[in-house]
Amino acid sequence: MSSSEAPTRRGLLALALGVAALSGGCLRPLYAESTTSTVGGSVRNALRDVEIGEMKGLSGHYLRNELVFELDGGGENNAPKRLRLDASVTESLQVLTVDYVNGRADSAVLIAQATWSVTRIGSGEVVSSGTNTVRSPYERSQQRFATVRAARDAQIRAAKSLATLIRGQLAADLTAG
Repeated sequence: MSSSEAPTRRGLLALALGVAALSGGCLRPLYAESTTSTVGGSVRNALRDVEIGEMKGLSGHYLRNELVFELDGGGENNAPKRLRLDASVTESLQVLTVDYVNGRADSAVLIAQATWSVTRIGSGEVVSSGTNTVRSPYERSQQRFATVRAARDAQIRAAKSLATLIRGQLAADLTAG
């Protein structure tokens, strides 16, 4: 390295570090109390103000329970709700491998899709909506109960993943500015 390149490299390094330091203050945590929402208050409080409607089916039941926990923390929130989340869940099964000797599926993938929307209570204005899809693989066994339990566990895992995705997308949509 020649003597003329050293100051240039140091200058570029100082410039890059300066830009990184200045841009670091632009980020703000999504779930912080200081992050304001489009419906008023913080995003964290706005998520607690979401009423979750009933959902059909076993997967809908699991998803509703997970959303109650994800959005409200499972706590008692007696304040009146300002938003309402309505969702529907559809499932399909995809067989991956088949034991050709006895013609039974060895493994499967549960594909769960949730279509949801959040509206303001009273006005009916749609605040956020989306469709999320997750895949939850499981092993199938010759023992019927083991296969039923594995399928149920796959439904629960899918509901947890869907609830996390919905919470993140809803929080991002509720962020003001």
